Amino acid sequence: MARLGSKTLYLLILATIIGVVGGLGAVLFRWMIHLVNDVAYPKGVTIAELSALPWYALMLPPVIGGLVVGPLIYFLAREAKGHGVPEVMDAVYYKEGKIRPVVAVVKSLASALSI
Repeated sequence: MARLGSKTLYLLILATIIGVVGGLGAVLFRWMIHLVNDVAYPKGVTIAELSALPWYALMLPPVIGGLVVGPLIYFLAREAKGHGVPEVMDAVYYKEGKIRPVVAVVKSLASALSI
């Protein structure tokens, strides 16, 4: 069995850490989506009960979500607007791959609120 070099071992450990952090981030993101959904439309409420509500009551959760997400992006991370891939490409090309950590957090929170 071949012995791992120090650089290979370093990359293996780094890849493992990144994988674990990414996986935990995905679990946290899904949890946030479920939390927002449970607050907007409580568990146990059936489609029949929801359809009996007036139309404006059904529109209220998405409207509130939009009213929260808009100022969140505007005041905390203006560069978080738009889709993710073009902003990442812009950061890689023009900003040496640097993205402010607050942008990632705000974009994740805004996505969870708006999904």
